[in-house]
Amino acid sequence: MASECETRFTAISLSPETPQAIERREQRRYIAVLQAGKIVTAHGEELCLIRNISAAGMMAHVYGPLEDGERVAVEFKVGESVPGEVVWLDEAMAGIRFDTRVDLHKVMSPRRDPQSGMAPRAPRLNVCGLALVQHAEQDYGAQVLDISQGGVKVEAAELAEYAQAGEDVVVSMAGLPACPGVVRWVEGAVAGIAFNRTLPLDQIALWAVAQTPRTVRGRAGN
Repeated sequence: MASECETRFTAISLSPETPQAIERREQRRYIAVLQAGKIVTAHGEELCLIRNISAAGMMAHVYGPLEDGERVAVEFKVGESVPGEVVWLDEAMAGIRFDTRVDLHKVMSPRRDPQSGMAPRAPRLNVCGLALVQHAEQDYGAQVLDISQGGVKVEAAELAEYAQAGEDVVVSMAGLPACPGVVRWVEGAVAGIAFNRTLPLDQIALWAVAQTPRTVRGRAGN
């Protein structure tokens, strides 16, 4: 039972050190919560699944290539962005040391922000990709501007001319299953679409990596 939890949950550590690879086998010492995050590099943005985290750093399952010593920024679901550095790599796992200590209660909180009233949302990736949006039995080519597990923002002048908030659409992107959804808003040539079902993290993560491929020395996480 413990080993199953170790593959599903982020572990929050009170240690002042950056989590090490060996701690993957010791997660029963930590508090278990589920958390996804976003890693921003000089090459783009990618999703990650945070396994261990302390005030000094984190261990995450990553889906794209990183390099030891690479500068990154980690963005949490609450919107907090923390700069740091990749300090170790082990297959699809990466250790990231934060530049400054973080407030774990703040960055990992699943609750609504008391000021804005907004609940933490799934990380959103700014990424360029192509999509086909079906609306009222017509297909429209679209440029993906950003995407999350819960929805996508597209630029499509023809679609935006005819689609209205509340109308049903189906979004198709190569490498992902067809995504039925609802138009939430339209501004100019840009439309925001919410998926009817949340997509799995790994599907979105791998799709996004494929849109911005890069070659690095070392390994590619998958």
